[in-house]
Amino acid sequence: MQALRCLAVLTFAVPFLDGSVRLPGAEPAELERGRAVYEAHCAACHGANGDGDGPAAVWLYPKPRNFSAGLYKIQSTPAGSLPTDEDLFRTITRGLGGSSMPAFNYLPEADRRAVVAYVKYLTAKVEPDGRRVNLFEQARANGTAASPITVPPEPPLTFDSIVRGKELYVSLQCFSCHGETGAGDGPSAPTLKDSFGIPIHPRDFSSGAFRGGAGGADLYTRIAVGMGGTPMVAYPDDVLSPADRWALVHYIQSLRQKDAEVNDILSPEDGMIPVARVRGALPADPMGPAWERIESVRVPLNPLWPEPYPIPAVAVRALHNGREIAILLQWRDDIFDGAPVRVEDFQDAAALQFSLTRNYPFLGMGDVQNPVNLWQWKAGWQQAVDGARPDVETVHPKMHVDVYPDPLMQATYCTAEAAGNLLAARTMKSPVEDANAVGFGSITSQPPAAQNVRGRGVWAGGFWNVLFVRELRSRDKQDVQFKPGQAVPVAF
Repeated sequence: MQALRCLAVLTFAVPFLDGSVRLPGAEPAELERGRAVYEAHCAACHGANGDGDGPAAVWLYPKPRNFSAGLYKIQSTPAGSLPTDEDLFRTITRGLGGSSMPAFNYLPEADRRAVVAYVKYLTAKVEPDGRRVNLFEQARANGTAASPITVPPEPPLTFDSIVRGKELYVSLQCFSCHGETGAGDGPSAPTLKDSFGIPIHPRDFSSGAFRGGAGGADLYTRIAVGMGGTPMVAYPDDVLSPADRWALVHYIQSLRQKDAEVNDILSPEDGMIPVARVRGALPADPMGPAWERIESVRVPLNPLWPEPYPIPAVAVRALHNGREIAILLQWRDDIFDGAPVRVEDFQDAAALQFSLTRNYPFLGMGDVQNPVNLWQWKAGWQQAVDGARPDVETVHPKMHVDVYPDPLMQATYCTAEAAGNLLAARTMKSPVEDANAVGFGSITSQPPAAQNVRGRGVWAGGFWNVLFVRELRSRDKQDVQFKPGQAVPVAF
């Protein structure tokens, strides 16, 4: 994120306050509220005017939705029509699994409803004569606003329904994109592009996350209406009968790996991670037995782009003893990636982002109005603390001698260390960096005297176990302050 430069506060030049633009059922006050929430939480990805060109878009794949095109992936209405308000509200609330679109269920419902109104306002095109035409208003005026399709009750799952579903999977050539086993590796997969000409991957039925939900009714609807702006076409009633559509749903569900890690990922219903109080010293070992007695919360993670070995969630446990707080993160990672000595290396890492204002900041490092405190742990720093950090000589033990351990050469190929960079020092006291940010490109490490977060990471059995520990109350004004009974917004 440090390479990205942008304005921390986005401004909008959208003339809706003069009353010239109205949406049915949306009052100016609601649009203004929606604009404010959109500016704080959505514009960085979707762009100030909803064109999908926000400053974060360069880091994301698939790309953020371009609202002005009027093409929405998740809807309950027939193909070629616009989604309902509830479709948009559900997407904002639940997010799109397996993509960078997170769930915003932590925002007040009124804020999410207001964003729906504002997104509808942004769904507009500019005619050659310069007129701005809102697509939702146009559909209402033309009488073409669509209603949701009817999803009939799901029939019982039977052997015959799965057999019929497989026949349809072959005859409709679903395998061409999604592959014979549903792994998203069909022969056409490398050639697929969305409506904007950007390459797009078909869904991996076997282990990937379904964008619009994995329930039977969700999949039935996706098959019936397709996914706007993607190669996933609709199969309406004149192509597939409801019975055949359900059979195809059952077959797709049969392709699912029963141990797929995304199957059991549920956001906490109240959005809260409890911090249990204990007596005495907090456990210093992330593998210690004391943690087994503490309730864990699985927090879904949203990838910035598809990964061959995705990490769909992190398990979080937390304790405090009235003086200190300890937070344990655990996630599955079959491959250990340590210090990035080679240019092609990327080390394992984890970070917590705490709001300094008690408000919900932008997920991507906050903003000027809502600065954040970051605790970042990296596997390479852990190796340095443990005294086992690899270097050029250890990674390439049989290399020809072209570097020498004298001070001049050390400064040449270890520039950060030679410059006295805290995070490159061989005598690091903690594998955790205490930093602050007010938006993209603004992350700033606190001075050495203010680095007061301890930590330890242990990789064992294909899992990372990373512990963060700090005093509840810090003397540093740039640090998050914890008080029993008081909630603090956090992102992972």
